[in-house]
Amino acid sequence: MDLRAFIDLLACEGLLKRFERQVDWKYELGEIARTNQTPLLFENIKDYPGQRLFTNGMSSLESMGLALGMGREKHRRRIVKEAKRRAANPIKPEVADTGPIFENAVPGPEIDFLKFPVPLWSRLESGRYIGTWHINVTRDPETGSRNVGVYRMEVKGPKLASVCTSPKSHLGQQFLKAEKADAPLEMAVAIGVSEAVVMAAGAGCAYGVDEYELAGGLQQEPVRLVRCGTVSLEVPVDSEIVIEGVIKPSVRVQDGPYLDYAGAPDTSLAFLFEATRLMFRKNAIFRGTAIGLPGAEDQQIFSILSALGLFDFHGSWPKRLIQAPLIQWRLFRAFQLAGRAKGRSLVRRSN
Repeated sequence: MDLRAFIDLLACEGLLKRFERQVDWKYELGEIARTNQTPLLFENIKDYPGQRLFTNGMSSLESMGLALGMGREKHRRRIVKEAKRRAANPIKPEVADTGPIFENAVPGPEIDFLKFPVPLWSRLESGRYIGTWHINVTRDPETGSRNVGVYRMEVKGPKLASVCTSPKSHLGQQFLKAEKADAPLEMAVAIGVSEAVVMAAGAGCAYGVDEYELAGGLQQEPVRLVRCGTVSLEVPVDSEIVIEGVIKPSVRVQDGPYLDYAGAPDTSLAFLFEATRLMFRKNAIFRGTAIGLPGAEDQQIFSILSALGLFDFHGSWPKRLIQAPLIQWRLFRAFQLAGRAKGRSLVRRSN
């Protein structure tokens, strides 16, 4: 089920709220998203006539059940039981020759990320984040194993964006291998993919495991992929937007402040991504999310992944020990408080 089919299903089930009045991409859209934790489709965005943005798609058990083809399931135990069965039976992706993502293509010199309605999600944030609910696809430069993750991305220029991740993450490990050889790391970014793919990308899989296979298991059918044109990577054929490019070696930029999962502004040194090609579907729908509140959609999927044993903090055993049980049992406020306390302790140690 691609993003458009999911939106249509939510509408049919009476779970989608449409905003037909004009909404400002600067602060207002994010504020609405945080105060209406239900699936939202913005259809009239200031400065972006005719463009749409979807958010909060996984903000409840019911919407998660629909996204995974389980119907309007309200019982968490049933969702977890079925998701666990599916995760134990991964399905390999299939590669197609063409698909709707090729409807529009923009070469590197003509790319401008802000041609899309990228919001400024919060007054506490430093800029507009094109990557909040998406996937980042890379390969290990030595083994060729594929990684599909979710790493936030702040717009730094018409075709430049930060990529914020821990050095211990799978992307971080791959990039450091490339950087050691003084080479860029190819990366593809897909926005507006199926929710099962985002959920798998956010999972704490073992290094070398292909998250596309986990996504296939979760949605009970293969993820259909197409090959990119300027990088040797594959993305879902029904993505709304795909950005191809490279992470530049020996370059770091500031990312943030960004209102993170713990509900506090976070600032980090990040990698720098430069786009080489942009593709998008006709009438593309931008997908993003405003996190930072207890029970936001990122925490909703973290709770399910934790119950599946697939929630990780890039090797941080204190976080796994303390925060994983909190999120598993949907103790969202306590989960955030633990995250903020961890952040303060890190600041004290660094000083």
